[in-house]
Amino acid sequence: MVITASLMQFLTFKAKVSTEAKYNYILKQKHNEDYHPSFDYWKDFREAIHQLPYNNGDLSVLDEAIDKVKPDKKVNYTRTVNNFKSFVENKNVKFFEVGKAKWNMEDKLLISASPDVGMIIDGEKYFVKIFPNVQQKSIRLNARAANSILTLLQETDTDFDKTTGTFAVLRVNSAKLFTANTIDKKADHLLKIDAKNFISVWEEV
Repeated sequence: MVITASLMQFLTFKAKVSTEAKYNYILKQKHNEDYHPSFDYWKDFREAIHQLPYNNGDLSVLDEAIDKVKPDKKVNYTRTVNNFKSFVENKNVKFFEVGKAKWNMEDKLLISASPDVGMIIDGEKYFVKIFPNVQQKSIRLNARAANSILTLLQETDTDFDKTTGTFAVLRVNSAKLFTANTIDKKADHLLKIDAKNFISVWEEV
């Protein structure tokens, strides 16, 4: 049976330092297999991002996302929306629809890793995965982490022509756009080791 996971689940697993922490995380995930919107902190933000290719890039949908969330989320949402707006407004940006992407590890692990939105930034076309202010403090989106994500994204099977643009990861807070280059062999090896570790722990739980 193929294990299915989101990119965020995989990254959270990778960020756990001890074997016990990894085990406990997988145990929790297996007992919460059914997706529920209440578990998705950034659901309203991502849904607003998904609307941008269809509303001529009207960023007011992001403000509407702030209005939708519960009071305890408003501070983080407001900060993230303002930072995203600042990133976009300082550049010539157009949004476009982008399709689905999945990463398959030997037909044992399938990770959903679809870009959140397509962006043409100052004439360059990107398939962008957006990371807002992640609430798990253990996950730090630095250059090393971004390189691992970009390696995975470049190896995904897609329902769109990924040769027409470049995969990118946008860290919204302290805004930084990390873009894919040639796949690094070491990063590829480390990615596969992490994936095998994920599979191993999942099968043991």
